[in-house]
Amino acid sequence: MNNKTAFIFPAFITSFTHKEIGLLDKHNILLSQYLNRASSILNIDLPDFDYNSDFYQNDEFLSQIIAYTFSCSFNDLLAQNGIHADYIAGYSMGLYASLYGSQSIGFDDGLRIISEVYHLADEVRATGKFGMGSLVGLSFIDIQELINKYSLNIEIINVNNDRSIVVSGIIEDIRKLLDLAQQEGAFSVSELIVQTPYHSSYLKKIKDCFYHFICDIEINAAETPLLSTFNQREIIQPLEIRKELVFNLTERINWHKTMQKLLKKEVSVFYECGAGKDLTKMARFIEGDYEMKSVYKI
Repeated sequence: MNNKTAFIFPAFITSFTHKEIGLLDKHNILLSQYLNRASSILNIDLPDFDYNSDFYQNDEFLSQIIAYTFSCSFNDLLAQNGIHADYIAGYSMGLYASLYGSQSIGFDDGLRIISEVYHLADEVRATGKFGMGSLVGLSFIDIQELINKYSLNIEIINVNNDRSIVVSGIIEDIRKLLDLAQQEGAFSVSELIVQTPYHSSYLKKIKDCFYHFICDIEINAAETPLLSTFNQREIIQPLEIRKELVFNLTERINWHKTMQKLLKKEVSVFYECGAGKDLTKMARFIEGDYEMKSVYKI
C-alpha cells in the first residue's frame, strides 16, 4: 500500500456527528475564537456554535461560514498533531478551506472570498429562483437524457461517483427533475438548501467582477499541491489558484475523477477536514486501495 496522505475539505455540513466540539476542545482548539474572528472580519454578530440551534444551518451564507470555520479548525488540529498532507482537494465550496490548508490564503481572506461570492451572486439570484439537487441511483447519461427530453433549465454540475450526481438550475425544473428521477428508479433525491446555482454557466455573469476581486487578495504559492476538481490538474502557483477559484464557480466539477487522480498519485490515506462525514460516506462508492482515517480517533 502507498503511503501518501491527502486532506479533503467538504463544502456544506448536512449532519453533525456531535463530537466535533469535544474533539476540538480536547486539543485546545476553540471554535469560538474562529467565529469571533469571522464576526470581526464580516462585521456580523456570529454566536457560538450550538448543535441544537439552526442558526447556521438554514441560511446559505452562514452555512458556508460555519463549514469553512470547522474545516480550518480541523486542518489546524491535524497540523498540531503532526499530520501533514501530500495533496489537498476541496469539494465545491470546500475549495476555500483547502486554500487555507495549503497556506495559500489566510483565514481572513477565505472569509472575504466567501462573502464576495455570495453577494456578487445577488445579481444572479435577482433574475429568478435557482437551486440545486442531488440524485442517487441514476447515471450521468440517464439524468442528461431527462434534462434534454423535458427541456429543463438545469446543468449537471458535479459527479460524486458513477451513481451520485448534483445539478444546478431553475428551482422549478430542479423539482421536476427530482420527481422524474424517482419515477425512473432513483434510490434517493433531495433538494439542497441553496439558492445559488453554483458550478454552472448561470454564474458566468459575475466571473469578471469576482476575478478582479481575487486579484486584490494576497494569494501565495501552495505549500501543499492542490488538485483541481474542474480538470484534476495539480495547482501550486497563485495565477493557477485564481483561475481555479473562477472555474469553481462557473464550470462543472467532478469529485469522482478528483479522488481517482489522487489515488493515481499514490495517495492511500485521506482525512476529511471538516464537521460531519459527508466525504467519508461518499468514498464508500469510490473504488481503490485507500483508507479514510477519522480525525475523531486522533
